Amino acid sequence: MSNVLKFNNNVFPLSILNFASFFQYQRFIMPISFLFYLQNGLNFSDFILFQSIFNAVCLLAKIPMGYIGDIFSKKYILIFSYMLFMLRVILWLCFSGFWIVLAGEVLYGLFKALYRGNVDSYIYEYLKQKKLDKSMISNYGNLTFWTSVGSAISCVACVLLFKFYNFKIILLIELVFQIISIILLFFIPNIKSEKKSQIGVLESIKTLITNKKVNLYVYYSALLNGLTSVFVWNFQPLLKLCSANVLFFGAINFINQILRGMGGIVAKKICKVLQHNSLIKIEYYVVVFSFLILITAINLKNIYFTVFSLIIISFGILMFVVFNILTISKIHESIEDKYRATLSSTNTFFSDFSSFILLLLFKISFDCFGLIPTILIFLAGTLFLLRPDKFNELM
Repeated sequence: MSNVLKFNNNVFPLSILNFASFFQYQRFIMPISFLFYLQNGLNFSDFILFQSIFNAVCLLAKIPMGYIGDIFSKKYILIFSYMLFMLRVILWLCFSGFWIVLAGEVLYGLFKALYRGNVDSYIYEYLKQKKLDKSMISNYGNLTFWTSVGSAISCVACVLLFKFYNFKIILLIELVFQIISIILLFFIPNIKSEKKSQIGVLESIKTLITNKKVNLYVYYSALLNGLTSVFVWNFQPLLKLCSANVLFFGAINFINQILRGMGGIVAKKICKVLQHNSLIKIEYYVVVFSFLILITAINLKNIYFTVFSLIIISFGILMFVVFNILTISKIHESIEDKYRATLSSTNTFFSDFSSFILLLLFKISFDCFGLIPTILIFLAGTLFLLRPDKFNELM
């Protein structure tokens, strides 16, 4: 924790980036987004479908956005990405309905593609210029911490705001924080990258795929990201199934974000103790147990057991955060500068592809068979696809 708060002049611009992310993650609608969907006339099936579409947009935009990051200033790309998210807030503030909600999720997908495709490259290139690239894990962990703290605070705030105000007022307050985050980004330095030869997107993808180690990193990271999306987007509907008070919506999201933030803090320490193959074994058993406890919670429909179950699942997500930070660091160590943003986007492309496919399959299976059979199908798939034995090749 001390490293997160400690002032270091060499990485002060990254602290500004962290604070900008902190304000940007004051997303007060997120913890109660399912309730927002219901108010706009949508249902659970629409909720899952729109999250799948959101990931499809991320997926389609990811690699070209990363390629843009290898050509243009990453600082201004990050600013533009924040503006896209702010546009979503303005759209939802001024209008309502099925298509407006969908348009907002499309804008969110474009934001995520630009942001995730370039933020880690920005951090790594800045550290490399300062000859501090070996501190990538801790500095990326700091960003994860501050974004998670921002999300956690917004979870608490949303409960209080929802108690006294309607969605329009909540969105207006969120808009103020988005403007602050954009202003802060103008104060981070514009990195002077080395002149790069023009490379093709397909060449970059080929570079990533032909690297066996990086290939395995990407495979497991993408699969875990997809499974995490399935778990997280079931949190709110499951609480609604138990007729939970909005307080529980905020509390569960708060705990989830705090644990994600802890993952950013402890990532470096855990990576010193556990290798990648050990982390993937832990994740394998945590995911299997999470599906089983989810089925139990659905059957019992007891609010307290449901809350307990979602907290346990959130601990599993903490370990995924650690795995993801280590994976990103390893990928940047394994690639050339000229491919950096494109390959970073390719990595997140596969993560979003996994989320898109798994959420889409979850919706189709839910519509055909119901919730519990769908979870059992996903459990069976996990037992096969997440087998840790392939990861032994990294040792």
